Amino acid sequence: MGTARTVRAGVIGTGALGSHHARVYSSIESVSSLALYDRDRSRAEAVARERGGRVCGTIGELLDSCDAVSICTPATHHHEAVRAAFARGAHVLVEKPIASTVAEARDLVAISRERGLVFQVGHIERFNGAFEAARSLVRRPRFIEAHRLATFTQRGLDVSVVQDLMIHDIDLILSLLGGDRLVDLRASGAGVLTSASDIVNARLEFAGGCTANVTASRISREPLRKIRFFEEHRYVSADLREKSVEAYELGGPFVPGSVPADPASLIRPVAVAVDMTEPLRKEIDAFLAAISGGGEPPVTGEAGLAALDVAEKILERVAESRSRQ
Repeated sequence: MGTARTVRAGVIGTGALGSHHARVYSSIESVSSLALYDRDRSRAEAVARERGGRVCGTIGELLDSCDAVSICTPATHHHEAVRAAFARGAHVLVEKPIASTVAEARDLVAISRERGLVFQVGHIERFNGAFEAARSLVRRPRFIEAHRLATFTQRGLDVSVVQDLMIHDIDLILSLLGGDRLVDLRASGAGVLTSASDIVNARLEFAGGCTANVTASRISREPLRKIRFFEEHRYVSADLREKSVEAYELGGPFVPGSVPADPASLIRPVAVAVDMTEPLRKEIDAFLAAISGGGEPPVTGEAGLAALDVAEKILERVAESRSRQ
């Protein structure tokens, strides 16, 4: 298939995320039409007035007129909506997490493979210019530290803080380590405003020798999204919220017992260029490119499944930890 193929796009769920998907689709020349559906029809109509597109009364009506859909419903509805899209032969970009459970995710991955449909999971931080720049510098990290803190909102409460927030960093770590096997996992959490754990810390150890310390909170006063990488002779820090990167490396040989008068003189900054293109635009462009070119999307269903599998294991450890308290 050629790259100039036009696509009839749809968005299922036109809340905060879905409205942005509609905005991006409406700005892409290769998208020939846009259909919208939301259980709250007035919300879909408001997006249609602002972004264009046709409002549909049912998911089935939308799928009858679409080649590709973004599914931006709450995670508890992902399995049903993605299955319906696949049954109609539509390619799918589903917001993270891929599904509510690993069993549901496995089912969706199997169906997409059986039908030969593009299945991309919306781990949008993969397309963040700061992470892309950091990834180009990191070769073999020995330690990774990630902090993802958010202020409390009603959005995302249908899943745990691990599935809503931490899963972003789980996916980044797994993608960077390229299939390295997880050999040990410890985690603890606390419920502060809800009965679930609102803040969770997990320590992941991999067979290749890397350890990742990951913290996620949805009850912080100030938002924060940072991930830092430590490896031999190099340190890289990515601020995903500000889209900035700091990197330093050893500038010369370090001889034990022979420290220079100014130890900092051994360390030099590394110049880093960060792509400031909107991550969502890059994510949707990648989805449409996979449809047109017939290749794999950057974040496959298998990648979404792997991240959710680790998230479930973390939740199991948190439950064990809280039961002992």
